[in-house]
Amino acid sequence: WYQRRVRDENVMVPVENVLGEIGGGFKVAMNILNNGRFGMGACLTGTMRMLIEKSVDHANTRKQFVSNLREYQGIQQKIAMMNLLCYANESMAYMLCGNMDRGAPEYQLEAAMSKIFASQAAWDVCDETIQILGGAGFMKDVGIERWMRDLRIFRIFEGTNDILKLFVALNGVQEVGKLFKKQGNMSTAIGILQKKFLGGGMGALKTKVHDDLNGSVLKLQGDITKFHVATAQQVMKHKKGIIEQQVVLNRIADSAILLQSMAAVISRANLAAEKGDVSELALANAWCGESHQRITQLVADLQNPKLTKVDQATLDVGKMSLDSNGYLAKSPVS
Repeated sequence: WYQRRVRDENVMVPVENVLGEIGGGFKVAMNILNNGRFGMGACLTGTMRMLIEKSVDHANTRKQFVSNLREYQGIQQKIAMMNLLCYANESMAYMLCGNMDRGAPEYQLEAAMSKIFASQAAWDVCDETIQILGGAGFMKDVGIERWMRDLRIFRIFEGTNDILKLFVALNGVQEVGKLFKKQGNMSTAIGILQKKFLGGGMGALKTKVHDDLNGSVLKLQGDITKFHVATAQQVMKHKKGIIEQQVVLNRIADSAILLQSMAAVISRANLAAEKGDVSELALANAWCGESHQRITQLVADLQNPKLTKVDQATLDVGKMSLDSNGYLAKSPVS
């Protein structure tokens, strides 16, 4: 199996082979990327399921000290998180595909979030699988080390996760910026956001879900409100300069992706419950609890003025390393 670079220079395309309209290549390319991104979530669900099966089989049969690995909380926690990541990823993929099947004209934002989440989740699940299997997981004949190598590309192609996070975040702050411009001041804009997300559609959602999901819906409702307020505050603080604040934008994107995942698992688990299967309620509630904690921390970081100094200190180290063309510290024994 080999990899090769392909470079086209001055390639002439016959008229009958042109895709779409002349000059519309960028739109065609973006649609192709969107299709690749939505497919990644579905593809990597299968990968994660296989990795979970290998991890569970090893934990159930491998005896360490006096007990099987399955008896240790550390292993149980790893297996649980692997299941939650796979469930959240699969739910986001189903939600995205459902929107596409219904003919949604715009789905590039959801596709980008699904791609980011899927590629990172699959990597994390594979990493934990190798950890559970121990030295055996590192061996070539087991095959998982090849999976890890191959999974690494998913965070790069179809748009790197780093760039896609900026795409997700800037789409969000653009909406806040438009609202700010329309209202004339940020206080009014924040008030509208609070009213919209505290007393709007999410409130109505509570009456439509299984009773066991009400707590997760309340978490999602509150997290959406806090997130939009924190985002609006950042827009007010940085104005147009926010496009240069990549540390802030990454926190905004991470929060938005988690919110999307919470909505997806609630919707999926509720649909299953309506059909008489309540087995997914535990998965949905556990994931929403985990996500709620992470979003709470991300929002707190966005609103913490002291963290700006910490961020800047970290960025300064990066700039110093770049300026010195390498590692900054000298050997203590030289």
